[in-house]
Parts: sequence; structure tokens; C-alpha cells
Amino acid sequence: MPPAIAGLPKDLRERLDIVQQCRPEDLERVTGAYAGAKINVELAEFFPDLPERIAQSHLVISRAGASTVAELGVIGRPSILVPLPGALDNDQRANATHMASAGGAVMLEQDNLSPELLASELGDLFATQTILPAMAARAHKVGRPDAVGRLADVVIQVASGAKSSPDQKGTPQQ
Repeated sequence: MPPAIAGLPKDLRERLDIVQQCRPEDLERVTGAYAGAKINVELAEFFPDLPERIAQSHLVISRAGASTVAELGVIGRPSILVPLPGALDNDQRANATHMASAGGAVMLEQDNLSPELLASELGDLFATQTILPAMAARAHKVGRPDAVGRLADVVIQVASGAKSSPDQKGTPQQ
């Protein structure tokens, strides 16, 4: 991240407020890299208020775990998703592909990721004021705020022995 952000034009770098979680063993190195590039950043091993921070963000760069992608959809946040290579059944790639296909995210494969590629993607996303809001709206369309209730309904039906098959939206039908 720091080399990608440092590779952005100075006027764009100066407008950014970055919040980044780091592994404890990387915190000192990453802090130094951002400081050397004079980038405004808040780093921590863990943010207890991360949901609020994500909700206030203009762009999220993240892995593509199911709960993360679901949250991005429900709250309508544009993202750059980097699926974890080797994730079980390639589920993170499927999650990222789904959000990217809807237009709510850009998916970047870790094997191809470089500071230059990330800086280029960021530059493209920040180039026009309408891009990120449009992505946010598309991400929101993917979101399913009622997913927990729908899942509970399916579990109850299965547990009670009811025969059902989901409709196209995933709602169980009798």
C-alpha cells in the first residue's frame, strides 16, 4: 500500500486520509513508509470501530471474505477487492467477481498486484467525481440487508422437514 499511495500525484495524495490495519510485525515499517512519503494515515493492529470507519469511507481496499463483501454491499461502499489466493474453494475470488461484475468493485488478483497497478487503479477511480458514487450505488444493489433473516427461515424450514426450493432471489418457496 505505501508505495502505491506514494506513486499517486501529490495533489491527490494530499487529499487522502488513509485508515489501514497492519499486522503487529509490519506496523513500524509501514508507519515509516507512509511518513517518508508524507501521507496522512492512521495505522493500527485493530480498529474496534471498523464498521463505522468503513461506513464513512469513500473507497475500501480489502480482501474479499464473505462477510466483508456482504457488508460492503449492504452499506453501499465501493471497493478494490484482492481475493486471498488459495482460499477454500476459491470463495474469495467468487465473492470479488460477483461484486465486480455488478460494478461495485474492482477486483485485483494478488499474483498480478504491484504498487504501479494499484496506483493506476486508484488514479482511475479518483479521476472523476462520479465514479465512486456510482460504484457505491451498484454495490448497494448487491447488498442483502435481510440475509440473516432469510437464512434463518431456510434453516427453520429444513429443520422442520419442510420441502422447499429457493426462488431466484434465494427466498424459500413451498
